[in-house]
Amino acid sequence: MLRFALFFTLGALAFHQLSWLPDWRWALLELLMMLGCILVWRGLSAAALLAGVAWSHTYALLTLPAFLPGEQPVVDVEASGRVVSLVERSEKVTRFLFEADQVDGLEAPLAGRWRLRLSWWDAPQINPGEAWRLPVRLRTAHGYATPGAWDYEGWLYWQGVRYTGYVNAQQTIQRISAADCCWLDRLRQRVSNAVDAASASAFARGVIRAISVGDRSGLTPEARELFRATGTSHLMAISGLHVGLLAGLGLSGVTWCWRRIPALCAWLPARLAGGVAGLVAAAAYAALAGMSLPTQRALIMLLVFATALLVRRANDQLHALAIALVAVLVWHPPSVIAAGLWLSFGAVAAILAAVTFDRTASGWRLAIRIQLAISLLLIPLLAIFGLPISRVAPLVNLLLVPLFGLIVVPLGLLGSLLVVSAPRIGDWLLGHLGTLIDWMADGLAWVGALPWSTTELSGLGVVDLLALLLALGLLVAPPGFPLRWMGIPLFATALFARAPQLSPGDFDIHLLDVGQGLSAVVQTRQHALVFDTGPEFRSGFSAAAAVVAPFLAQQGIHRIDRLVVSHGDKDHAGGLRPLARRIDVAQVQAGEPDRIELRSQRCIAGDNWQWDGVTFEYLHPPVRHRYAGNDSSCVLRISNAAGAVLLTGDIEQRIEGLLAESTPEKLRSHAVVAPHHGSGSSSSAEFVRATNPVYVLYAAGWANRYGFPALEVDLRWRAAGVIPLSTAGRGTIHLHYGGDGVVSGPHAFRDTARRFWWHNSGTAEQPLAVSSGD
Repeated sequence: MLRFALFFTLGALAFHQLSWLPDWRWALLELLMMLGCILVWRGLSAAALLAGVAWSHTYALLTLPAFLPGEQPVVDVEASGRVVSLVERSEKVTRFLFEADQVDGLEAPLAGRWRLRLSWWDAPQINPGEAWRLPVRLRTAHGYATPGAWDYEGWLYWQGVRYTGYVNAQQTIQRISAADCCWLDRLRQRVSNAVDAASASAFARGVIRAISVGDRSGLTPEARELFRATGTSHLMAISGLHVGLLAGLGLSGVTWCWRRIPALCAWLPARLAGGVAGLVAAAAYAALAGMSLPTQRALIMLLVFATALLVRRANDQLHALAIALVAVLVWHPPSVIAAGLWLSFGAVAAILAAVTFDRTASGWRLAIRIQLAISLLLIPLLAIFGLPISRVAPLVNLLLVPLFGLIVVPLGLLGSLLVVSAPRIGDWLLGHLGTLIDWMADGLAWVGALPWSTTELSGLGVVDLLALLLALGLLVAPPGFPLRWMGIPLFATALFARAPQLSPGDFDIHLLDVGQGLSAVVQTRQHALVFDTGPEFRSGFSAAAAVVAPFLAQQGIHRIDRLVVSHGDKDHAGGLRPLARRIDVAQVQAGEPDRIELRSQRCIAGDNWQWDGVTFEYLHPPVRHRYAGNDSSCVLRISNAAGAVLLTGDIEQRIEGLLAESTPEKLRSHAVVAPHHGSGSSSSAEFVRATNPVYVLYAAGWANRYGFPALEVDLRWRAAGVIPLSTAGRGTIHLHYGGDGVVSGPHAFRDTARRFWWHNSGTAEQPLAVSSGD
């Protein structure tokens, strides 16, 4: 079974690396090849591999979200359907999943089934299960295609969501009927609303909602960052830990009570009764949490292990783990690319290794061993998925896991249910629990503020990861194993390894995909510069936290030597404070220091410096000027023996003309980031001639409302023989300028890392013909 599970998993993993989705003929061929391996060659490993590929392929075809006809990236329609999820409310915006069964406003009325993720500003009271007729603006789901960033597009795709959008409140909105379905979601919404009105702090209410009904919308960005920095984010996600702890409480409690009643034991063994009770408790908790994919995986794992226990196969735990892995992947093959699956199974494997290593250990010694085993064995997995590693996590989790399992989760669930049925008692209980959670938050804040609390292994190479695995193998080897002591220095060396450095004179530039905004990262051998931080939105979402900081971590950059904010507009400076909270910033310069949130120096034309043989020079604005807004943007030129890159901010044609007159020789570049995202107010013919680049790079959002880049601007660059590239359709764009005079690239992330669930760049073109009525 172990070998079958290994190769089945490898097959599923291989399929989900495809950049396009083959049709049914390929799936049939895979099935025939699998049968051939079984019947003719009797190759179990090859058959298991093909089984993983074939089933993943079949699942992808069966669950392909439906398209609307046409190829428009944005459409305005009227959608009729029901709210089918919890309603997430923030200060002004409401978000929910809407399952539409009718769409009007296209060429003809359409009937079918489309799952939409909608936002509604200043919305009325909305409840799960209600039927509405909503005027909506939809666009094909699109995520940030940047290394290290969360695959939002994939997350939506595997929930069956093809389109996102917002409700147009200026048009007629109709509530068709009250809620007559989705009773479980209605119950969860009642509980969530009641908890949110309890007399506890906002932080505590957000935690209680997260652990009771799986509603994490109450966790602020600051709270999420606190849990991330201390390695406790898993406590806020209802997955294997919470479900397993509640099942354990049900198992131990019912077993203890059952054994004290001999008549019951004669009718049914106590262990069987406890096992059933544990499974029922776990299933009820998972249902209250919304049966999300992590809870589904946890239930499957629990069911397999409980079955092994009940049939007295407890000693065969490794095979039970393999069966659980296959069962989870059969239920939902895309889980193979989710960090949660690997972290969950890795944690269980670590627990099994710690328990079987020395069966005589018990009590606090066993608890410490288990926590250390989990922390050590998960480090390679965290590094592979580009997740931060908290050095304080083993100690913090040693205290918080039992605290959550024995106190916070049980009392949170009890209080959440009581606050609906017995409000006074529930409010009293949640108020006291909230005090405990606030004390916990204060402790976490103190620990998270320690300068050495977290590290990033995202810059590690394959050799470093192999060294980590070898070190962990030596550390868990039995006493007397040769060279066992070498595990400690080998582990430390790999843990603090640095990412590969550039050669002297080299530099890399990455124009990040941050949507409708700008952020570029320039790396030399020993330095890093960030030019602009991307947008921040009214909802509190920041591209700096979601894209820029994860990218820097993925590149192994732990310090920004210079952060340049071209000017004060939100799409350039919005992420300044969130970025500064996540990474050390040595120096900040800006075109409009008075408009940004951090203390900064003004960028001045003529200022220049060298890093590792690479020259940086500001071309604008001058020392004394009266420019404001776009025309005050810092213009930065970066150059070496291979050529120059020009970062232009949002300057417009007036400044372009002044630069072309005053410093024409310094404008000539190999690549130019188009001024003002390719707006019609910039990229004059004079500026295009003066720069004469090989590439023009547009920092623009996909299907943005401004229509950037403007058609006339794009045609102007093309007419000059310049090759255009846009982050909107190509994702993050990377160019390498070698000190030896050789340029490598450009490399576009949507080309090099494309997955079949990403829509075709720039349009909503269908990868497969799917009827809207299917």
